Amino acid sequence: MLFDRCDLSVFLRRTGMFGNLLSLAFLALILSAAASVSTAQVVDQHGKEWLQLAGTRGVTWNQVAQSCPQDGVTACGGAYSGWVWATDAQVLELMSYYEPAMATNRGVSGMQYFFTAQTFLSAFQPTFSFCGTYQCGAYGAGWTATKDAGGSPIFGAVSWGNTNVSIDGSFGVGPTANPDESDTFRGAWLWRATGPGVIAYDDAGFVASPNGGTANVNVLANDWIANVRATTANVFMTQVSSTNSGISLNSFNGSVNVAGATPAGVYTLVYRICDSTNAANCDDGNVTVTVRPFVVDAVNDAGFASPSTGGTAVANVLANDRLSVTTQATTANVSLSLVSTSNSGVSLNTANGAVNVAAGTAFGSYTLVYQICDRTNAANCDTATVAVTVRNYVVDAVDDYVRGASKTANASILNVLANDTFNGAG
Repeated sequence: MLFDRCDLSVFLRRTGMFGNLLSLAFLALILSAAASVSTAQVVDQHGKEWLQLAGTRGVTWNQVAQSCPQDGVTACGGAYSGWVWATDAQVLELMSYYEPAMATNRGVSGMQYFFTAQTFLSAFQPTFSFCGTYQCGAYGAGWTATKDAGGSPIFGAVSWGNTNVSIDGSFGVGPTANPDESDTFRGAWLWRATGPGVIAYDDAGFVASPNGGTANVNVLANDWIANVRATTANVFMTQVSSTNSGISLNSFNGSVNVAGATPAGVYTLVYRICDSTNAANCDDGNVTVTVRPFVVDAVNDAGFASPSTGGTAVANVLANDRLSVTTQATTANVSLSLVSTSNSGVSLNTANGAVNVAAGTAFGSYTLVYQICDRTNAANCDTATVAVTVRNYVVDAVDDYVRGASKTANASILNVLANDTFNGAG
């Protein structure tokens, strides 16, 4: 029996879970369990590394076909670049490694397949799984690259289920009618070769800003030599090229590093790995490195000055601005420029960030707009507005009170200005 998620009710009946257990809470448990997946690939020990089905869960057959040839040999492009879309024969072969009966059948089910199905879905994280008080089950399914004679796409699925009195397992490969069907419990069967010879697969990485750092910890992590993982013990590596001199390969540990002050952008580093016992047996891989720009954040300010004397309304507009979340913007790491001002008497000092008001500027409320730009990337900018009020200084004379004796001359109040303020200051 081919177990399709579309026939979930059949599975639930077979394992005794149909009925009042399918409450909303139980369904929530099912969906929660299905959402917990691993991203580790599966190595079948027969020359292929398989992508976890959960990594493509929810795609339609036609969506995969837009990026992947259907010959089971040619690598995909786009989102699945480097992977090969498996045919139904390749999926049947994979299943036969776990359940030998699949070498001569397109589908088997029954209690005798429970343990091999469990083993399979321990290697491949299920696309759907659950466990209740008395029942548990798991299911993994994916599209193959094959269509049947009638043009229906073929998918493969494995499942197991148990109650306190029964067990059941199922392997199967078969067609379904709609190539545009999107099922959250079905992905796609994708693989890539682990041999023979040396195979360097492309990588990608990034650093958070032009401050630099490590974009990729080890380019060998997804590379192979004769069906075993490539390591510094069985291959040696060299840098072939880099589109930016600040992007380099550490040939001792496989890390790709970005030097500080490397401009934001997307770069490519090409590396080569060779068999340590045969220097002629080599392969090249590409590492796409993205250097992200700083997050420039200019924050609005406000201040005031007197028309009689003028002065500084804001000491430094950069004081509350940021270049990345943790770094304060300064004239050393950003360029500061005036965008506009609504009064010529309100100006910006781009050397220190001060907003100044000329003496004699009329009463009123004005705005000054400024811009800051990342010095490592002149196109990475942000603007902010300074609200400037020109008004008289606030003079506040506060009443005083004291008691004194008429018999003895003394200064009852030493300074009537002691509690008075001018512009908020004593």
